[in-house]
Amino acid sequence: MAKHKSQPKQGLKKEATQTSTASKVIETHAPDKNFSIDEKWIPAILSVLVFISYFPIWQNSFVWDDKPYITINDLVKNFDIKAIFTEYVVGNYHPLTVLSLAIEYALVGEKTWLYHLDNLILHILNSWLVFRVIQRLNANFLVSFVTAVLFAIHPLHVESVAWAAERKDVLYTFFLLLSIWYYIRFDETNNKVFYGVSILLFIASCLSKGMAVVLPALLIITDYCFLKKPLGFKILINKIPYFIITLIFAYLATHAQKDAGADASSVIGSAYSTGERILLTAYAFCFYWMKTILPYNLYPFYPYPNKATGSIPAIYSLALLGALLLIGAIIWFGRKDKRIWWAGAFFLIAISTVLQILPVGSALVADRYYYLSSIGPLFLIGLLVNKIYASSKGILAGFFIVALVLCGMTFVQTGKWKNELVLFTDADKAFPNDAMILSNIGWYYLNNKEFPIAKEYLKRADDGGFKNADVCRTIGSMFLDEGDNATALKYFQKAAQYLPKSNRTNWLFATVYYRMGDYKNANYYYKITLENEPENAEYWTAYGLSLIGSEEYEAARQAFKKSMAIKPDYWDAYLNHAFSYRKQGNYEQEIKELKELIEKAPQYGPAYKNLGVTYVDLKQDDNAIEYWRRATVRDSTGDFEYNIGINYANRNDIETAKQWYIKSAKKGNINARNILKNNGITNY
Repeated sequence: MAKHKSQPKQGLKKEATQTSTASKVIETHAPDKNFSIDEKWIPAILSVLVFISYFPIWQNSFVWDDKPYITINDLVKNFDIKAIFTEYVVGNYHPLTVLSLAIEYALVGEKTWLYHLDNLILHILNSWLVFRVIQRLNANFLVSFVTAVLFAIHPLHVESVAWAAERKDVLYTFFLLLSIWYYIRFDETNNKVFYGVSILLFIASCLSKGMAVVLPALLIITDYCFLKKPLGFKILINKIPYFIITLIFAYLATHAQKDAGADASSVIGSAYSTGERILLTAYAFCFYWMKTILPYNLYPFYPYPNKATGSIPAIYSLALLGALLLIGAIIWFGRKDKRIWWAGAFFLIAISTVLQILPVGSALVADRYYYLSSIGPLFLIGLLVNKIYASSKGILAGFFIVALVLCGMTFVQTGKWKNELVLFTDADKAFPNDAMILSNIGWYYLNNKEFPIAKEYLKRADDGGFKNADVCRTIGSMFLDEGDNATALKYFQKAAQYLPKSNRTNWLFATVYYRMGDYKNANYYYKITLENEPENAEYWTAYGLSLIGSEEYEAARQAFKKSMAIKPDYWDAYLNHAFSYRKQGNYEQEIKELKELIEKAPQYGPAYKNLGVTYVDLKQDDNAIEYWRRATVRDSTGDFEYNIGINYANRNDIETAKQWYIKSAKKGNINARNILKNNGITNY
């Protein structure tokens, strides 16, 4: 497939339709004179490499943040365009990312294949754009090819590609690389259309992920290192629109993080001294360069170091020395070849927003942060391979072997994103008792309805100082389901402390106070939830029940009517409206409304149940049995047959009761089976 032919001497070809005065030439270094492949094959090669390397992706389910981003995100599920462009999602403002997920959800719902396919396609396009941009700037096929191939298959990119919720990485990079491409075209031709397109693509990139705000600085180093423009005010003039956009989206990103409680500056600032934070930043800097060469022991989460001994481990001090040596080497060797400066600066600028200079979140480093910034280190590897190739063609064989190894490592790493348990098992071994890791294993067991194990992991996460409102709400909800209201209340109070502005927490406060019989506090929190969500029929019905508890019957009925108006087929509201009359002793009105409800919703079992109970209380057992019999036709639980059996037993009609218990047991009712078993009947 390889061909031996000469490469053009210039980095940019002049368009045939342009005059020589309209075209600028990028100064380049001597291209390789031997290795080349017809460029039309490059997209195919990259596609094959990506699809092979990421083959296990098709068995991967939704994991981690896929739930708040996709499966429980009302913006996505309801395709709410206005909200998509006006609301934050998981502490970020990235409406184009959310819009892409909403389109996919409209097409396939929660089937994961389309989300993964689109991420793979975007990753292939990004790899192709890396090749095109590097080739345009550097005019060296081998350098561009090596950089693009490594970008396509590097294991550190798995998190950005194999994780559906990380659509923002592949999407913002796609628009950002296109923006750089059109900026270069503008520089070549001075065509203002290209300039305008570049700016629009930059906005699209920022609308996909806030990290795109680094583009103006990337353009400046490209101007200086490749386009040979001197540093000074003049180089900044055509960057002014980019900087304005940067300021707007930097503000939005900061505000979104604070709104979600993800601004970790105060927490990290109190946990680590200024000197230690410098060491942590140096470690983060070195981490990505080390993982570029040795991409092993990759985890979904890398926590900050604990200070069990009173100080951070010595490796962080060594990292400072390593960072200084690496920066020094880039500066030294870049004196004669500014491409080296560009590579180092590209990495540093692209990753600067997440280098934990200003802490965000609870992770010190993350594989996904490397996605765009990797272009710098990978470009350096491309330069090195090309330099060795000039004296030893055998380097190509070595490179192809390394590429195969990286494909295998990416293949294995992709399989680890199958589910949360697989994903976090290795991380749990590497960082035992880390709260973030424990909580995600807990979510896995919770989603699989293994509640005792889930509660164990989530409690360990909370005990480890996670300070996460979702974790506390979930633990509290499990205690609430178990009837331990006092313990549930403690966890809800912790949730409110960690995330004060949460209507979900207000709702849980109202629920637990209602269960405890504290109707005054329950009503207070129900009112707050309704002020925030006035069109929630469930909240109005729950509020009505709490008002019944405090004997405010007329107010309760008004709440139920509000619920009915919002959702006319919300039958619980009708049921409880009738129940309010029962609590006042007005059985006649309750019976009337329950019969009307049965006419409206003959499939609604609770209406039959309540009506039967009321008839029993009124000593009208035959009427009760009549309605319970009618309900048995639509009921599959055996509850109504069981109630009929109990009624006949209470009237000492044991034989008839037995027949109804048998009917109930055949439907699987445990209570009926136990009664029959206790009386020597074990066939059901």
